[in-house]
Amino acid sequence: MTTWTAHASREPSEQFLAAMDRRWRDGLECPATRCEWSVGRLHSLALLHLDRAAHKRRLRAIYVTAGMCDEGDHGFTPMSDLVPGDMYGPEAVRVVHTGDASPLAAAIAAAKDDPYTVAATVITEAQFVSVDTYDDHSASLLNPATHGAVIPFIYAPADESADDAYDREDLLRANGFSTYTIDVSALGDDPIDAHRHLAGLLEDVFDEIAHLKADSAGRVMSVSPLWPMVVVRAPAEWEPCVDGRVDVREHTQS
Repeated sequence: MTTWTAHASREPSEQFLAAMDRRWRDGLECPATRCEWSVGRLHSLALLHLDRAAHKRRLRAIYVTAGMCDEGDHGFTPMSDLVPGDMYGPEAVRVVHTGDASPLAAAIAAAKDDPYTVAATVITEAQFVSVDTYDDHSASLLNPATHGAVIPFIYAPADESADDAYDREDLLRANGFSTYTIDVSALGDDPIDAHRHLAGLLEDVFDEIAHLKADSAGRVMSVSPLWPMVVVRAPAEWEPCVDGRVDVREHTQS
């Protein structure tokens, strides 16, 4: 059953978090494809955790990124490996490449087409504020009552200043997004704790979307909603490629 409801159960167990971390690192060392969702540190981490939260709710997830990809098959989802006894069987990773078009704009369009779809994308701040697509990135284009949802992950430098973070927060709120921030710099020192925090953050994000939809359905929403966006503070080498092209060797180093 597909659900947009808040869940009482929260973070996964320590054992499952450890398995998620192994699955993520093994995928970077031996990527299933040359696609950014396989070889990019930030992309693959976002896919891992969003797949867990979406699988738990039986939502259809698609992953949107810029550039082109010759891969016809992007393999199975992380939960297909980590939940082998699932009654629905293995699921393929659904990836959409947008070429030169904005991946966030394409994700919003996909969410508008299917109320049970969650469309994820990883972008940079420069991509978000592009003068050609800024209006197409407005969360006001989504209706909580009739559309699916978009969960953008936006890269932020780990060493950014408080002023830069504040300015970005204002920018994103002006375009209809509220921010949930996670610092993944600790993945090298305490990976389980970092995965725990990211898993909990995704639970908050999905629950917030469920509340938006419930308020809209109950007609108690008096103002335009702010949709969740995940800000990932990470080292410089994690910054996603702007044009979709990627050097696999660069991303498979530990």
